[in-house]
Amino acid sequence: MKKSIILVLILGLLITFGFSQEEEFREFVLTLQDKPVGFGENTTGGAGGKVVTVDNIEDFKKYAQAKEPYIILIKGVIDTSKEQAQINIESDKTIMGITPDASIVGWGIYLKGVQNVIIRNLTIKNTFENPKNDAITIDSSKNIWIDHCTLSSNMVVVPEREKDKDKVDALLDIIKGSQGITVSWNIFENSWKCTQVGSSDSSTIDAEARVTYHHNIFRNTNSRNPSVRFGTVHVFNNYYQNVLLYAIASRMGAKVLIENNYFENVSLPITTQFESPQDGYVKETGNFYWECGDNNITQELKEIKVPYKYELDEADVLPYLLEKGAGAGKEVVLP
Repeated sequence: MKKSIILVLILGLLITFGFSQEEEFREFVLTLQDKPVGFGENTTGGAGGKVVTVDNIEDFKKYAQAKEPYIILIKGVIDTSKEQAQINIESDKTIMGITPDASIVGWGIYLKGVQNVIIRNLTIKNTFENPKNDAITIDSSKNIWIDHCTLSSNMVVVPEREKDKDKVDALLDIIKGSQGITVSWNIFENSWKCTQVGSSDSSTIDAEARVTYHHNIFRNTNSRNPSVRFGTVHVFNNYYQNVLLYAIASRMGAKVLIENNYFENVSLPITTQFESPQDGYVKETGNFYWECGDNNITQELKEIKVPYKYELDEADVLPYLLEKGAGAGKEVVLP
């Protein structure tokens, strides 16, 4: 009851100050001219390439795996269940859903050694219990923007399923020193392992990783929201709800700036110690905690700066803002 009253008061203030006026909701209408905020700010995807529309796996693979730049618009469901592995994506591609049901279901997608890729407005569902099937894998790549997607698996995240956790891989892995990455306005849900930066405690190349997570929802997960090894990561304005083990982990000397996030029913919101021989570092500021356990921060950064401009929303408006704005199925306005 107390929480409901607070949320009603927040909604009233938002309306009073014009936060929910028409111009605010226009932010949730997507265009091909939109630009990322964060470490991925230089990503342009398939800009300048031919615009094509696909509604089947054959055409999707034809254009996504071409060497030329393409803007690939997806209508309906792309069924990857008959593939043998994740679908490889080449450089200089924009892949964007343009219908409410635009999705990739079955095997996920793989970005290896590529640059300049945008993936937006897609539901990507990992339906195979296979330890090598992420919804999205970013491997040794640069300038990538993942935006307004809904990433999920069929995993029911309850303690009784821990024995099955390695049957399903993560929703988004960013590994092998990938840099210039922005992950924004997505929903991550129903997955034991959610998203990580850095593949192992020995993968020192991941010190090159530069990743921004902002305005995402993480709900009904167990851990890795994200887990970070070695790299530098900025986590701001995200909403964490019902996380079983921990939300954010900084490991192996990683540097993580954590600003203005909303944590609800999270056992361990932030930790610098988790199953690695070396602790990580964090700077934590402006976060809101509701029915959460305590943080476990052993090493705190005195100062960390990011090389881009960004605006922070207040943490207490995030449940309202992100339930309206995050995830796939948004309206798209084309030229």
